[in-house]
Amino acid sequence: MKRRIFINGRFLTQPVAGVQRYARELMRQLDMLVGDSASLPLVELVCLIPPENIVYPPWKNIELKKVGSNKGVIWEQIDLPIYLKGQLLFSPANIGPCYYRNQVVTFHDASVFAVPEAYSPIFRTKYIFGFRQLANRARLIITDSKFSQHELAKYLQLPPHRFQVIYLGADHLNYVQVDHHFLQKYKLHEKPYIFMIASVSQHKNYARVIEAIKLIQSDIQFVLAGGNYQHIFNSVDLNSLPNNVLWLGCITDSELKTLYENALGFIFPSIYEGFGIPPLEAMQCGCPVLCSAAASLPEVVGEAALYFDPFNVDQIAETIEYFLAEPDLQETLRVKGYQHSAEYHWSNTARDTLEILFGCLES
Repeated sequence: MKRRIFINGRFLTQPVAGVQRYARELMRQLDMLVGDSASLPLVELVCLIPPENIVYPPWKNIELKKVGSNKGVIWEQIDLPIYLKGQLLFSPANIGPCYYRNQVVTFHDASVFAVPEAYSPIFRTKYIFGFRQLANRARLIITDSKFSQHELAKYLQLPPHRFQVIYLGADHLNYVQVDHHFLQKYKLHEKPYIFMIASVSQHKNYARVIEAIKLIQSDIQFVLAGGNYQHIFNSVDLNSLPNNVLWLGCITDSELKTLYENALGFIFPSIYEGFGIPPLEAMQCGCPVLCSAAASLPEVVGEAALYFDPFNVDQIAETIEYFLAEPDLQETLRVKGYQHSAEYHWSNTARDTLEILFGCLES
């Protein structure tokens, strides 16, 4: 008889930002793994979801099951544990039922502690409470990098070995088709541009990048994109942008891949990241990366990017100007980035995660 591992599927009801990207790509790969009956004959996965309208993912081997009668936080904290009755739960999106012990949780970073000013008071309070409760009750906590492992240990006052590091993947855009009409719509095929994508939060550092752009003596265009999740983040003001900056807001994966593949370079100026998927996405698409030297980014991005101090506006501007003036450097970064990003596969993330979950079933 197969043994079941249950998944907290609330992430399927949420907009796709970094956390939800992780959960969806991980589940895509887990779906393929559990379909291999030769290697995993005794495990099946069941993704539990609240009674809401969702777009069902095209999984073939993971069962989707609606349970309970509530939605949102109430469903996660009350309906979900009542249904489970002590069975093993995996919560991949930073939060789970706070008083449920037979649970593995992924904490992606410690940003609510490290950069509290970036979040709305309600969101920050909820997540700090949730992290503290789960850190002391969950059987195991997964995190994205060694940097996050030590940050979480510091803020939650726990030994680092309580947090198991599993790196994320970066090959998800391989499944996506480009949209050349998108370039024509915004006339982005007419001149070179540097691209940036991030949620519009203070710790993503949009404000300093915009100040740096004003200092650059070049007619290079800048294309910015990202979600403005005001219920989560204290957003920066993107009004009165320079004339050479195009703000696109939220974009599709097809548009994202198109922008990466056609950009002269990609800039990622974040001051705090638990992992940092976008630089690796850019590298996978052959786009050279200019990157902040803060937090987990040197660990994840390695020697495949041109680094700068994200707190120094002058240095950001100087780094961009140096990059623009050196075509040989651009090509070197393109090659290094593509080679480096090839090390990050979601299939590896899924195998390591499933090994942990299977171990919890056996212990």
